Amino acid sequence: MKKLHYAIFALTLLVSCENPKDNDRLSVRRGKITVAVDESFKPIADAQIQAYQAHYPEAEFDVIYTPEQKAIGQMLKDSADLVIVSRELTENEQAYYTNREREYQPAIMALDAVVLIANKSSTIEELTVSNIESILKGEKSDIKFVFDNSSSSNLNLMLETFNIDTVNKANIYASKGTEDVFNFVENSKNAIGLIGLNWISDKHDKEGMALKKRIKIIGIDKEDGTDLTYATISTIKSMEYPFVKVIYLHTTQNGWGVAMGFIRFACTQIGQLVVEKMGLQPYYIIPKYYELSTTDPVNVVE
Repeated sequence: MKKLHYAIFALTLLVSCENPKDNDRLSVRRGKITVAVDESFKPIADAQIQAYQAHYPEAEFDVIYTPEQKAIGQMLKDSADLVIVSRELTENEQAYYTNREREYQPAIMALDAVVLIANKSSTIEELTVSNIESILKGEKSDIKFVFDNSSSSNLNLMLETFNIDTVNKANIYASKGTEDVFNFVENSKNAIGLIGLNWISDKHDKEGMALKKRIKIIGIDKEDGTDLTYATISTIKSMEYPFVKVIYLHTTQNGWGVAMGFIRFACTQIGQLVVEKMGLQPYYIIPKYYELSTTDPVNVVE
């Protein structure tokens, strides 16, 4: 009789091997930090924090959900110990580290995506990349793009993708968060919302699946002769989907505290499995090994 054993090759977390007598190491287990999170990453940030606290119950997180630029600004003003955003810091922003003789080491946790959503009764099923560009540039259109915030990572990515320096407000509306985007889309057949995929990617999350049922996802036509593209793990991994976001973790913490421990946690095995469970693409691929064992002799028929 053959038995199939499935095993995940475990990468040992340094933070799980702490010496109880090492005060610096112990600080990854306990303490309180402030985390500023771009609101578009709220579900994945919440999931990682819950996983970390399951391992280290004495670690406390004061989480602030705010637009990307404000999140970074809070960290550089020492109002936040850690930020979760979609970009690296600029040279001017990195001066914070230089002035304090610290090394700037950004960490990448996962790949997310900007997803376009519409009213379930809308006749809009797809948009071409050139359609999206023209709408963002303010050309006359019946479609209005709705973003979660005026300085969110979703808007920043779209502007960067199309090399747009200034926002033309003719076709753009900034709401008060992702949930407000869903509400706006539900009440307007001409509105297209732009949200982070992680809000609707976890098939085991009841709240996320409830949100997903309220809208329909717009397909993206890249105008290259291929079929419509949707944001999935495979299209994000291959970069076939045109609007992929990188999730960066930045900290100003100097030494092994909760912030550094959280970054290590999120970017190694357990944290990357959380990313995978959320339906996103882990940045660090955790190898999986299959072992086939047998207790009975195999008869070979020639």
